Amino acid sequence: MPNTSTLGTAPSEHPNPYMRGNFAPVQAEFTLLNLRVRGTLPGALHGTLLRNGPNPVGEVGAKHHWFAGDAMLHAITIEGGRARSYRNRYVRTTRVEQALGLQAAPTSPHQPFIQASGAVNVIEHAGHVLALGEVGLPYELTRALETVRQYDFGGELRSNMTAHPKIDPVTGELFFFGYDFGEVPLRYHIANAQGELIRTLPLHTKQPVMMHDFAITATRAVFMDLPVVFDLDMVARGFNIPFRWDESYGACVGVMRRDGDGTDLRFIEIPACYVFHVYNAYDDGRRIVMDVIEHERTFENDGMLQDAQSAPPRCVRWNIDPDAGTLQRSVVSDHAPGHGEEFPRIDPRLVGRKHRYGYAVETSSDSSVAFAGLLKRDFQTGTLQTHHVGDRRAASEGVFVAVGPGEDEGYVLAPVYDAETNTSEVLVIDAQRFDAPPVAVIELGVRIPFGFHGDFVRGG
Repeated sequence: MPNTSTLGTAPSEHPNPYMRGNFAPVQAEFTLLNLRVRGTLPGALHGTLLRNGPNPVGEVGAKHHWFAGDAMLHAITIEGGRARSYRNRYVRTTRVEQALGLQAAPTSPHQPFIQASGAVNVIEHAGHVLALGEVGLPYELTRALETVRQYDFGGELRSNMTAHPKIDPVTGELFFFGYDFGEVPLRYHIANAQGELIRTLPLHTKQPVMMHDFAITATRAVFMDLPVVFDLDMVARGFNIPFRWDESYGACVGVMRRDGDGTDLRFIEIPACYVFHVYNAYDDGRRIVMDVIEHERTFENDGMLQDAQSAPPRCVRWNIDPDAGTLQRSVVSDHAPGHGEEFPRIDPRLVGRKHRYGYAVETSSDSSVAFAGLLKRDFQTGTLQTHHVGDRRAASEGVFVAVGPGEDEGYVLAPVYDAETNTSEVLVIDAQRFDAPPVAVIELGVRIPFGFHGDFVRGG
């Protein structure tokens, strides 16, 4: 096992909050084999848990934002009841090559003007593993985390791609968008099940905003035009995420047929709020039910994320009637003061279809490590279960992996950081016994910094 003293803990007095503790980058790439496991790994789990997040190279200043770090992927491979390996690798961008001397992967001639590192999400579609950023093109990687190239769908994608595409579980199509800063502020795209880009539609909002996520149903696409606006003055002042809260911009939700030409796009005004992430959406006759994580406000004070104690993010159900042009909001359930939830996930076999269960991370202003345990929602009964991960420990997003035909038949896999040992583990939780101890714990012996999202890629 590597010496944990070499794993890159930043000093607690670093002026930037996103460079302290487990937000700080690790300083090395590892390949570790035959990991120790407490408990019993289910034999039905065969594949690789992928995690993505920022891991800045070089010095960063007080204005550095958590969202802007260089991409590092983490992979934990499970097979035959054993944790075969762990590895972490930087995405080989030109910046990483300049800073660390690691050869950059080929870039696309269609690279957008602003190209991120791909540090937000990771998915597999049509046999391609893609590391996704807030803007720019994604990067293709092998399952061993070797960076293959910037990925532009065979030269067809020539603009930004969101970090939150949606894969339709029935058709296999990939639906996504990209926001931009020029004459076309929003573009909507569809790739078929074979990974070919088959549609690109220009759409219009009042001005460029941070549109982090969206939703699809079996028939429609839903966009969120919310008041976190692009600010050119922040670019001039050196902010690498130049967005700020502007309540005067207003807030609205746009609905259109997902397979149409965009001419039916209709925007519905809603009270000001911000949504980073969506649980899911589905058709309810002509109406749409959409479960989201609402922030009362965010990106105030020069683009900083909102203090979770003053306004914790909470789960809200939106009932949208596109014909009437209305959206009714109802809080699914409140949390204890100072607690909220983020990083919502569902069974991926139900994307765009009616779901009952959801899984999330509990946010806590009481925690010395910012995040707390894991949550499971039953949207049918309204119950909320908590999986406690222990004191001075913090969970990252849990990924649901199905092993049976039922919606809740599977396991939730989640990295957990231990501040006492300065290392991370992966919990394997039976989704149907969510508040019970995990069935297995994979000991990594190294640290996975707080990142954003992950995926489970099946097979070898």
